[in-house]
Order: sequence, then C-alpha cells, then structure tokens
Amino acid sequence: MPSVDTAVAAVFRRRRAVALAIAVLVVLAVVGGVVYLETPYRGDPDRLEAIDAREDVRLERAGGDVILSGGPVTDETVGIVVYPGARVDPESYAWTLAPVVAERDVVLVVPEMPLNLAVLDVDAADETMADYPSVDRWIVGGHSLGGSMACRYASENPDRADGLLLLAAYCDDGDDLRGSGIPVLSVQGTADGVIDRETERANRELLGQNTWIVEIAGMNHAQFGAYGDQGGDDPATIDDRTARDRLTEAVLEWLDRSPRADANVSATETVVTD
Repeated sequence: MPSVDTAVAAVFRRRRAVALAIAVLVVLAVVGGVVYLETPYRGDPDRLEAIDAREDVRLERAGGDVILSGGPVTDETVGIVVYPGARVDPESYAWTLAPVVAERDVVLVVPEMPLNLAVLDVDAADETMADYPSVDRWIVGGHSLGGSMACRYASENPDRADGLLLLAAYCDDGDDLRGSGIPVLSVQGTADGVIDRETERANRELLGQNTWIVEIAGMNHAQFGAYGDQGGDDPATIDDRTARDRLTEAVLEWLDRSPRADANVSATETVVTD
C-alpha cells in the first residue's frame, strides 16, 4: 500500500500534467487564432491587375494600406477612409471602389488593420487624415465589421467625420449618431447572408435624420469587395459588375447630394435598386 507522501506526490504530478495540457491547448488555440486571422480573404489578382492598368485611377500600396486616387490631392479633394471587413485584405476593395475615384475628385484609403480586425484600431482614420493635411472633408466608412467600427469612430469624433459610409454594416448599440448632423449612406445587399438583418434594421434609428439607405437587389456580402466567396454568405443573384455599378451609382449620388452643410435637413429614405 503506497504511503501518504507517495499518494500526495502522485496527485501533484497529475495536477501538473493537467495544467501543462491546458497550457498547451491555450497556446495552440492562440497560435491557431493568430494564423486564422493572418490569412485573410485576398483580392482577386486579375482584378488588381485591371486596376493597375487603368489610366484614370492610381493604385498605391503604402505598407499594408491601399490608396486609390485619380489625380493630385488638393483642398478640393474629398478624403474617404474605408475600414475593411474582418479578415479581408485591404486590396480586396480596390476593384470595387475604383470607379468612385475615377468619377470624382477623391482620395480613398483602405488601412491595414492589426490581425485584420478593425476593432483593434478604431482610430485608424486619424493617421490617414494626418497624411493628407490639405483635405478638409473626410468621410469615414467601412465594410461589415469595418463599417461598425467606422460608426464608432464617427460617434466619438463627430467634428472629424463629415460623412459615414456603411457597406453591408450597421452601427452598434451605443454608437448613436442622432443629433450629430453627420450625413450617412448605408448600402445593403438583399442577398447578404452574413449580416444580422434584424439588428441592421432595428439599428437604423441610430443613424439620425440625414440618412440615405440603399438596398441593392441581389447583391450579397462578399460583392462589396472582390475576394471571392465568403463563408456563410448567400448566393448573389446579380453578377459582380452589376453589383459594383449599382454601388458606385449610390455612392456618387450621395457624395453629390449630402455635404455637411445640409446636415440639418431631414433626408431619411430607403431606395431599393432593381
């Protein structure tokens, strides 16, 4: 029969083994999570080449940031910061958003996010704005989780955001823009299988009275970028070019009709594009 000391030692050995096993599992989970987050949805190479070949749009890569411009940046240029969706590489939005830059005097920046999560750098727009001191008008926006974080930025910095652009995104509870006077464009796809539709609709009231909501029939979640299919999404019923054309049309019209000077005008409306 083993002694008491032997039995106690065996218990401690088992506890150490269990603790070691738990520590190993935690490390593996952390490493696996980092690897998962650091392998984002990447932009379609052929479509990136098509942007590089355009003469009316300049595509630059500064570190991990993606910058689209149509010409020299002046005090007349409108700045747009677009926070990427979770696990989506910034380059994935170049093909989708290039037509906006081609048609208007805009510099558009998609910043790289830590671990590809905008929630880890909500204030990324500050650095972008500092890079272009001549730009007076800034619109902050984003896709999916990036859009929610852009809304957070706008709600916390109403004096810095002259507009909010939500792409398949919505504001979270607590990020209330009512009374801020910030113009909002919210573009949603009716075939989006990723977004929480019930919450998106319920939270529209947080956007305030100067809001234009556009629902693009047949557009799904992944078509707001150019990175292929996304897990959990529904099949789109329109092709990528049609989705891009309708998105471009909505953004261009909003840019023309919603300067900050009109922020006190009640302009909430919903448009469904066929």
